[in-house]
Amino acid sequence: MNWKTEYQLRDMPVDQRLGLTCKKCGLYQAQTVAELLTAFAPTTYPDEVEAALTCRKWGCKGALRLEVTNDAKLEGFQGGLA
Repeated sequence: MNWKTEYQLRDMPVDQRLGLTCKKCGLYQAQTVAELLTAFAPTTYPDEVEAALTCRKWGCKGALRLEVTNDAKLEGFQGGLA
């Protein structure tokens, strides 16, 4: 099991950003769980969302890969003087 088959959309925070990458052309788009809930039922699993969506690029219609995006800030300073 993984997160796509374990959690439903209603289990995720509504402000969680999910990335959608086309497997055919590589187009990337990001949507929040709240945006997905307008089109899908709250009991939908992310793997079902992934299977139902297709690429928005004109003429592509490729399958999408769903991923959780990480909005954590990176620090420029990683170490120090010993």
